[in-house]
Amino acid sequence: MGGVWAAGGGGRRGPRLPLLLTALWAAAVALELAYVLLRGPGLPAAGPLARALHLLLAAFQLLNVLGNAALFLLRDPGIGGVLLAGRALGRGWDYCYQCQSQVPPRSRHCPACRVCILRRDHHCLLLGRCVGFSNYRPFLCLLFHGAGILLHITALLGPALGALLRTHSQLHGIVLLLLPWLMLLTGGVTLAQFALAFIADTCVAGALLCGAGLLFHGMLLLRGQTTREWAHGQRLYDLGPWRNLQAALGSRWALVWLWPFLSSPLPGDGVTFQTAAD
Repeated sequence: MGGVWAAGGGGRRGPRLPLLLTALWAAAVALELAYVLLRGPGLPAAGPLARALHLLLAAFQLLNVLGNAALFLLRDPGIGGVLLAGRALGRGWDYCYQCQSQVPPRSRHCPACRVCILRRDHHCLLLGRCVGFSNYRPFLCLLFHGAGILLHITALLGPALGALLRTHSQLHGIVLLLLPWLMLLTGGVTLAQFALAFIADTCVAGALLCGAGLLFHGMLLLRGQTTREWAHGQRLYDLGPWRNLQAALGSRWALVWLWPFLSSPLPGDGVTFQTAAD
């Protein structure tokens, strides 16, 4: 074992295929949006001011999505590099047989990442990375801005999609929105029409997924829980809504939603946590 932490596991990551597939989908969305705006109906009917606001909002959302995604992937939530020299093991500690090391409270082993994660919440399948103590903030902000930018893209695709649906019967349009693959395979639409319907569908589904995730994790955030603690009905670390926000997002918790690189140091270290009984 050698020490409190087993050497090596912190740099391990989960499979890169989910991240690659997510990146390919994001690229497809961007290409379809660019094609529609340049070759199709363009932006919804609006004046110069509204167009400028559309552009500014899109730039703000894109910077936040890319910045938070980068921080989420670069911040390692694993136990590697965390040193507990001279610190006594306390209540709630456990032993991980896979990592062959003692792990602090709220830490769990991730089979995909092959390492124990500090304050592990869950493994994000879309990004191939665990959500833990150090990257929980960018994960939440990514959900927030992800839902926003996907709804914005759906609105921008709206004129082109509306023009497409008006060229077909109502039943044809419903089937196209619900089963675009079937319409393509049966020759009911062209490849360009399929791409528009499919991208719009996935944007709406993605916005709903991000929105539902944000609502769920917002509830966990205010209650000071991880997903596992919520499933087991544990509220040992619930310090009240305001202190829970500070514990997860830092002292500037109200501003971190606006810019991913805003400094808001976390009060803890991911190893020891204040409990409601303290």
